[in-house]
Amino acid sequence: MTASTDPRARDVHVIASQGETIYAESTGRGRPLVLCHGLGGNHAIWWRQVHTLAAGHRVVTWDQRGFGNSTAVTGDVSISAAAADLLAILTELQLADAVVVGQSMGAFTALRAALIDPSRISSLVISTSLVATPRAHTEALHAAVGTRSGRDQHPVVSDQFSAAEPDLVILYNLIASFGQKPTSAAMLAHMAEAEFGDDELEALRIPVSFIAAEHDPFCPPDVMQYAQKRFADATMHVIGGASHSVYYENPQAWNDLVSAIADGELR
Repeated sequence: MTASTDPRARDVHVIASQGETIYAESTGRGRPLVLCHGLGGNHAIWWRQVHTLAAGHRVVTWDQRGFGNSTAVTGDVSISAAAADLLAILTELQLADAVVVGQSMGAFTALRAALIDPSRISSLVISTSLVATPRAHTEALHAAVGTRSGRDQHPVVSDQFSAAEPDLVILYNLIASFGQKPTSAAMLAHMAEAEFGDDELEALRIPVSFIAAEHDPFCPPDVMQYAQKRFADATMHVIGGASHSVYYENPQAWNDLVSAIADGELR
């Protein structure tokens, strides 16, 4: 499907990849900005980003296998399979010089895709994620993910935000319920099994920007700094007063930072 002539129109794409149908949407014009969601999300979770970022970019959101509108009929929901799907989206939408943003689980997919074919991706943004950290950190999330749940609560949303914006947390939970997604335990296992060797990380020659949140209990800034140091060309930004889902809880700070990185105004 070709992009609409309306710069703010939403274009829907359904892409065949390795026996699955992968759902994606694109909005806006300009340098491509591809957003890869986390374990609690899908393409719709970026509703606080798309309108703002599409003012200067072609924003692409998509559903990882089994999430949202994408299928998982083959049963393969591994990180490597998701990376192949992401590259299929870049091919189908004819995206070049793309800035790829991965949040939490999505960063595992984005990084693997960049390592498979770095020529397709101009820069990588890793937001509140344990990707490229020691496996034990990801394995520890198994216990943490189930600690808080309720209609107006979610483990990756802070208590403060839940109290201040209960309706937005209810919406988060509704969005997270879409699709026939794999269990959290299964996806956390795939994330833990996703190995990233020192040699391949050091050889990656595209800029990598890390976004951490000061009060993220799952992906603390000091743990993310461990991953940052494994890359030849990587920087770290910490959003103060923020928790794991900073893109959802404080969209202005997150959007401004991502936009500045995508525009080359900040590294």
